[in-house]
Amino acid sequence: MVKVKFLLTACLVLIAGQAVFSQSFKVGFGLVDEQRWFASQISLDTLIGYEQTNGSTGYPMPFVSYQYPVSEKIQLNIGIQYHESRIAFAVEYTSDSWPDHIPSIGKGWGTATRNIEIPLGGSYQLIGSEKVKLLLDLSAVPVFAIQDFEKLEIEPQGIDWTQEVIDALNASETIPKSFYMNFQYGLSLEYKSFGLTLFRTNNINRSISNGYNLYGQDYTYQRRTQSTRLGLYYRFEFKKEKE
Repeated sequence: MVKVKFLLTACLVLIAGQAVFSQSFKVGFGLVDEQRWFASQISLDTLIGYEQTNGSTGYPMPFVSYQYPVSEKIQLNIGIQYHESRIAFAVEYTSDSWPDHIPSIGKGWGTATRNIEIPLGGSYQLIGSEKVKLLLDLSAVPVFAIQDFEKLEIEPQGIDWTQEVIDALNASETIPKSFYMNFQYGLSLEYKSFGLTLFRTNNINRSISNGYNLYGQDYTYQRRTQSTRLGLYYRFEFKKEKE
């Protein structure tokens, strides 16, 4: 939180000390393609738990952003963007008493988070004309992840849905962190007031996981994500009169 306060203070100081240029406000909508990687594997008594990382995503992402130019080519940005993401957790269960044609059984569940992201950064105009602009964007992004967990409600049955399997899947609730930091970088192409933005987001933190806790025992469980975001926006421009 200290880093976030420092970034906000720095932005306010720069804004206060600069001449007044034309300011703008962007409203947009995009899609998030998120990849999970560097996920750990948990080995329990008869179970192996892990995050499924091979699924493709297409989460919607509304966003707004305020731009304050400090020169003809450089502008400061502060915004807010929102999207959901999921942790697809799976367990593999095996037993020496099973026949050879059933080496293991896999079950999956997981949890979701509603992510509120606050990009703090700037843009540099690479190419500019009266109608067309190409901008290089770079931001630090505090992320507040609000968990939306739905417990797996099922009674133990058979050789696959044992109580241990059910409990191990429900323990995915303990994995996600509620706050972490990202950084994002990309390009924005504007024509008049319409814009197309493409950027990549990566974690600053070495892991965005609290770990994994089952039956009161903590297990090391590291995970990271990266995403590609594509969005369209409309820019409202306004000017502030000098006093």
